[in-house]
Amino acid sequence: MTEPISAAISAEIEAARAAHGGTREDVAAAARAAGAPSTFTAAALRNLEIGRRAPSVDELLWLATALSVPVRQLLGEHRELFGHDAYRPPACGEVEDATRTAIEEFGDLTGRQRALAAAAIKMAAELDGSGERRNPQQLSDAIARRLTEIAELKPADTEQDDDLGAE
Repeated sequence: MTEPISAAISAEIEAARAAHGGTREDVAAAARAAGAPSTFTAAALRNLEIGRRAPSVDELLWLATALSVPVRQLLGEHRELFGHDAYRPPACGEVEDATRTAIEEFGDLTGRQRALAAAAIKMAAELDGSGERRNPQQLSDAIARRLTEIAELKPADTEQDDDLGAE
């Protein structure tokens, strides 16, 4: 461990927000929607990102929810000190759960991989909430294949039929 835990967390919060693609105001608003008080603003998030102050446990939970990442991801190189339980949002459906599990099996993602994994999780959550009856195993298998291609940086096989239709 080369840096204090709070410095690593600050860097991870900033990296997660960058991978998420939201502005500080967007993420602060999402954190407020997840339970943060009205005082949790873009300025408060900036203070966390630049290390002006360390986040509270509550702030880590709100930010993880706002950024759609496990709390452990925000702990940086120190994540192993805090156990191995995977975060699942309260409304996590079967497809999103399978997608999150597949992503966790890849281990640490970097750069573009984080952004693509976040996109896959969002897609899975949308599929869970689509209201259409789908076969979750077919969907999660198709998503897992795409995530494997992303992790190995292979181009997608455009000939393959993933059978994502309704049952």
